[in-house]
Amino acid sequence: MNRYIVKFTEGMGNYSFADRENALAVLEAETAAGYEVIADVTGNPFYSDESIKNRGGKILSLEIERKWLVKIPENIGDFPFETIEQDYLAPESGFRGRIRKLDDKFIYTEKAPTGDPRVRIENERFLTVSEYEFFKTKTVGYTIKKRRYLIPYGGLTFEFDVFENTAESGYALMEAELSHKDDKVEFPPFIEIIREVSDDMYYTNRNLSTMEIIRLLKN
Repeated sequence: MNRYIVKFTEGMGNYSFADRENALAVLEAETAAGYEVIADVTGNPFYSDESIKNRGGKILSLEIERKWLVKIPENIGDFPFETIEQDYLAPESGFRGRIRKLDDKFIYTEKAPTGDPRVRIENERFLTVSEYEFFKTKTVGYTIKKRRYLIPYGGLTFEFDVFENTAESGYALMEAELSHKDDKVEFPPFIEIIREVSDDMYYTNRNLSTMEIIRLLKN
């Protein structure tokens, strides 16, 4: 079944339609109100009527995130960290799949672009060990291995990723999830920021997974 997701851009709700004609009829009738088709999610059980009902009618969520290339501070060991291994699946139906081993948990995540690199559609769920091992056979590229240090500051939790197999020592990527893409960000004073890379597709983890040795400093 083809299922088309329609979103009201003013944030008043998401709606799913099992056929394209129904979705397009809504678009034609409600264009002035700001509807848009987000994705065709063919055959994805995440969007089945039963699954949507079990999630209380929630279809999609948005991830708003900014990212910076930074230097690793001397006190990074003072902060708690998570050990992450993640791999990527070939894009399907507009979504980009990722599997992640986070300490002793296994997570499947799928994302889709929105036109703004800081904002993505995101869905995720926990995997069983057998599901994770199955997806591992379907991955493309190299496995990303990193420590993610969690640094609370200024009302945010900065996620500071130190990669295992980098060509240069002393550099990392730092991310922060925001409530709004234009939120003001106050940085920890001990972090030296090289530049913001939110809009640079080179610094996506998916792109970095194509490198056997990750280069955080571009030529």
